[in-house]
Amino acid sequence: MNDYEKDQNRVKELTEILNRSNYEYYVLNQSSLSDAEFDSLMEELQMLEKKHPELKDPLSPTSRVGGGVLDSFKKIKHKKYMLSIGDVFNEEEIIAFDENIRKVTGLKVVDYMCEVKIDGLSCSLVYENGDLISASTRGDGTVGEDVTNNCLTIRSIPYHIQEKRDFEVRGEVYMPITSFEALNQERLNQEREKEHQPLFANARNAASGSLKNLDSKVTAKRGLDAWWYYVPDALDFGFTKHSDALNYIQNLGFKTNPERRLVHGIEEVLAYVREYHEKRPSLPYDIDGLVIKVNDMTLYDLIGYTMKTPKWEIAYKFPPEEQITKLQDIEITVGRTGRVVPTAILAPVRVAGSLISRATLNNEDFIATKDIRIGDYVSLHKAGDVIPEVEKVILERREKDSHPYSFPTECPYCHNHLERIQGQTYCVNENCPSRTINNLIFFASKNGMDIDGLGEKLVESLFNEGFVKDISDFYTLKDHLEDLMMIDGIGEKTCKSLFAEIENTKKKDVVSLLCGLAIPLVGKKTAIVLIDHFRSLDALMRASYEELSSLEDVGEITANKIISYFADEKNKALIEKLRGYGLNFFSLKPVYQAKENYFSGKRFVLTGTISVSREEMTERIERLGGKSSSSVSKLTDFVLAGEKAGSKLTKAQALGVKIFSEEEILPLLEEAEKSQE
Repeated sequence: MNDYEKDQNRVKELTEILNRSNYEYYVLNQSSLSDAEFDSLMEELQMLEKKHPELKDPLSPTSRVGGGVLDSFKKIKHKKYMLSIGDVFNEEEIIAFDENIRKVTGLKVVDYMCEVKIDGLSCSLVYENGDLISASTRGDGTVGEDVTNNCLTIRSIPYHIQEKRDFEVRGEVYMPITSFEALNQERLNQEREKEHQPLFANARNAASGSLKNLDSKVTAKRGLDAWWYYVPDALDFGFTKHSDALNYIQNLGFKTNPERRLVHGIEEVLAYVREYHEKRPSLPYDIDGLVIKVNDMTLYDLIGYTMKTPKWEIAYKFPPEEQITKLQDIEITVGRTGRVVPTAILAPVRVAGSLISRATLNNEDFIATKDIRIGDYVSLHKAGDVIPEVEKVILERREKDSHPYSFPTECPYCHNHLERIQGQTYCVNENCPSRTINNLIFFASKNGMDIDGLGEKLVESLFNEGFVKDISDFYTLKDHLEDLMMIDGIGEKTCKSLFAEIENTKKKDVVSLLCGLAIPLVGKKTAIVLIDHFRSLDALMRASYEELSSLEDVGEITANKIISYFADEKNKALIEKLRGYGLNFFSLKPVYQAKENYFSGKRFVLTGTISVSREEMTERIERLGGKSSSSVSKLTDFVLAGEKAGSKLTKAQALGVKIFSEEEILPLLEEAEKSQE
C-alpha cells in the first residue's frame, strides 16, 4: 500500500470516527471521545484534506466548521407544501378541536401526539441514496431558501442515513438558551453592534439570523441545534402512525424531542398542557406553545386541510408570561416627528423566551396614571407575546424614600422647551439632533429607501462624525472613503457595499423617495395614492390644496401637511439637491385600467394573518380596482379576515360588513384575474 492509499484509508477512518462521535455527543448526549481526542482527530482530517483536496467529501465532518461566503441564497421548491399550524389559546378551544376531530372521524376517543412547539425556524432536509443533498427554510410554504451549507455546521444533523430511498424530514432549527446567552452576553450582540446591525432580541431571532447568514463560518460559531418532528411521505414508507414515524427517524440518527408524548383522549391532552405550563421555564430551549396532532395519519385526508393549515393538528399558544423586575431608570428619546418617548431601563429578566432590559412607557400620562417611579419593582409582560410592556407597579415593594417621577420640561438633546400637543409631549425644534438622526434612520429604513447595511448605529455614527446632516448627504458619502474607514468597525468592503446600495436607490420608484421624505401623515399607503394620481414628485409639489384634499384616503389634514412641507424653502432646497444627485422623481408603475370585475371600486380592509404578505394581497386586489382602507366603517364593502383578526373583525360584524376568509376570497380573485386576460 502506497502513501496515497494510506492517506485515503485514514480519511475514511477519521470520517467514520468523527461522524460517530458527533452523533454520540449531539444526539445521544454521550461520547466515547474526550474533547481533546476529538479536536486532535479533526485537525488530522483537516490536514489530510488540505494535502489531498480530491479526498475531501462535501459531507466531511470538517464541513461542520463552515465554508465560504455566499453572495445570496438560492431558492428551493418544496416537493410538498410546508403548511403552518392553526393556533388556539385556551383549553376551551382545545376541547372544541377534539370535538371536531371526533365528529369528523366518528371516533369516541382519539390518540394524539403532544409535542413542545420549539421557538425556532422551520427547516426541511432532503436525502438521496442516504446522503444529505439539501436543506431549506419554509419560506412561503412553496419555495424556501437553500441553507444547506449552514445546516452542515449543525453537528446533530446526520450527513448520511441508512434509508436509501429518497427521503425528506422536517423540523425546527433553534438556538439553545445556553448558546444564546453565551453569545449574547459575550460576543454576538457586541459583534452585531460593532457592525452597526440591530441586536438579536431573543434566541429565535438569533437562530433565524444565524441560519440565514451568508457566511457559514459565522453560523458554525453560533451553537445552533435542531429537532426533527415530521416525515411528509410517512404513509409511502408504510407508517400509519405519526409516533412510529418519529421512532423511525430517531433510529436513523435524527434528533427527536424527548418531551413528546402519545396520549389517549382529551383529558390526557389537557394534563400534558397543564404540565408544560409548569415545565416551560426549566427547558433548555425556548418554546412558545405545544403542538397537538392526531396520531393516526390515515385519518388526515378525512379530517382535511384549509388553504394553509391542516385540520388534524393545532398549536396551543401559551398566554403572555409575566415577570417582576426592577425599573432602574427612565430614558427619554425624541423621534423624527419630535414626539418624546419614555423608555423603562430594567434589570434584565427573561420573559417568554426573550431577555428583556427595556420596555416602552408610552408617554407622560402613562407614567403619571400608573405612578411609575425609578427604583420601583414592576410587573412586565409581552403584549401579544411580542412587545415588552410594563403592566403595573408592585406597590408593596416600593422603597420608603421613593418620590414621583418628574417628566422633563426641556429636550435632553437640544434643551428647547417641550410642548404638550393633543395629549403627547413634543420637541418642536426642527433642528433637534435627535429628530435629525431619526429622520436619517427613517430614510434608510424599509419604510423609506430600504438601504441594506445602513442601520441605526451606523447612521448615528455618520451623523456624530459629521458625514451626514440631512438625507442628501448619503449621496456624497462615496467622496469620503478614507475618512469613513476611520470609524470603528467600518472597512473598505463595507463602505463599497454601502455605496452600491445607496447608488441603487436612485433607480427606485418615487414612492420610496416620497416615503423617505417623512412628510407628516404620508406613509406608504398614502404615498402610493398620491403617486398613482400625480405620477411624479414635481406634479405633486405643484398640486393645490383642493386637488389633494379631494383624493380618497388623503383628506384635509394630510393635504395641509403636504402643502406646508413643499412650501418650506429648506425642503425645496433639499429636494433640488436630491434631483441633482440623480434620484428618480417619477412613478415606475405602468398605468393600468382593470376591466370591470367583482372588486372594481370596492373598499376593503385586511386584518389578521394570511398565508401571503398583506402587501401582496393588497396589491392583487388593488390591481383589480379595489381600494384599500386601514379602518372599518359603513363605507367598507368587505373585510378579509385572517388568523388572529381582532377589533376590526368585531367592528365589521357589528356593522354587518361582508367578511371573507382567505379560502373564500381566493376563488373570487382568480376569477377576476382571469377576466383581465
